[in-house]
Amino acid sequence: MKHNADRVIDAAVVVLASAIIAVGVAVRADPSTRPLALTLGLAAAAVLLLRRRAPTLTLVVSGGLVLVLFAVDHAAGPIAVIAPGIALYTLALTRGRVHLVAAVIAAAGAVMVVDLVFGGHHAHGLTPPTAAHVALVAIPVLAAEALRNRRAYVRLLLERLAQAERTREQEAERRAEQERLRIARDLHDVVAHTLTTINVQAGVAARLLDRDPGNARDALATIETASHEALQEMRTILGVLRESGNGNAPLEPSPDLGAVEALIGQARSTGLEVRLEVEGERPERVPEAVQLAAFRILQESLTNVRRHAPGAVADVNLAYRADRLLLSIQNESAHTGNGGTPGVGIIGMRERAGALGGTLEAQRSGERFRVVAELPYRPSA
Repeated sequence: MKHNADRVIDAAVVVLASAIIAVGVAVRADPSTRPLALTLGLAAAAVLLLRRRAPTLTLVVSGGLVLVLFAVDHAAGPIAVIAPGIALYTLALTRGRVHLVAAVIAAAGAVMVVDLVFGGHHAHGLTPPTAAHVALVAIPVLAAEALRNRRAYVRLLLERLAQAERTREQEAERRAEQERLRIARDLHDVVAHTLTTINVQAGVAARLLDRDPGNARDALATIETASHEALQEMRTILGVLRESGNGNAPLEPSPDLGAVEALIGQARSTGLEVRLEVEGERPERVPEAVQLAAFRILQESLTNVRRHAPGAVADVNLAYRADRLLLSIQNESAHTGNGGTPGVGIIGMRERAGALGGTLEAQRSGERFRVVAELPYRPSA
């Protein structure tokens, strides 16, 4: 694709240079020398088709043709210098400094020869007009240098953008890993609590087995339910820690849905207006892992509202269903969120919901930002 584009550009350059030279020679050349002058000028332009593959050869050939044109008809020669000028520009853009210095010296020498020999100034030496003509050699060189610097600047910007993107992805992965570790620590507390319950109920069942079989049977039923939950939560921990290599982080207390009111009260104390709505009746046994995930998602969402939408009202909805807990947090403000791009906070919440077999969506609609999580009480197989 780029090769074809270069060919089109080269053809356009040749056509444009040929048109300019043809018009200039036709206007300035002497009628007796016009056919030969026109042939030499168009040949100098046609050589530009080779400027990318052989810029040095192109400069030599086009410059030589223009020198011959000056010898044939000095009046028609100046318009044709556009061809070696383009060749010098290409050489300065594509070759090293050594080639460029040699080409500039040769071009300046050719200009002096043309001006002193064919221009009739040889009797006066290096006149100001001749010096000015020699200085014109710098125009294509400076133009090429400006483009070279521009390309280097753009290349540097692209490299920095790529580096910034890699850094952002690495930071997101690091934060996600930290969140997985935090989830695992929290679930560790949940499992420890469940195993404590099993231990206590086992002791109760052992004491009541002979004198009160009914209550002993209830204790054993509690053990069965709690052990089932513990197994499910252990599987969750293993899933979370599949790619985690650090198990030495300190443990923290695991909050539950009972701490939601305190969390909202804390948010209100910082100036955030929060409206809480609860739908349905809370089941008798909501797995502690689900309660913990709901609390953490609500905590992160309220933090995001306070950070990204100061002064907004946060509407929190807790809906208890037969098989899952639905949680939504939404706010509306002229300064919401981060442009719709999922941040590391959203990534962490998705990790937490996904660890339980649930889902979490963060959506923006106009100025409204909404987080919706579905947390099943029992993860599907």
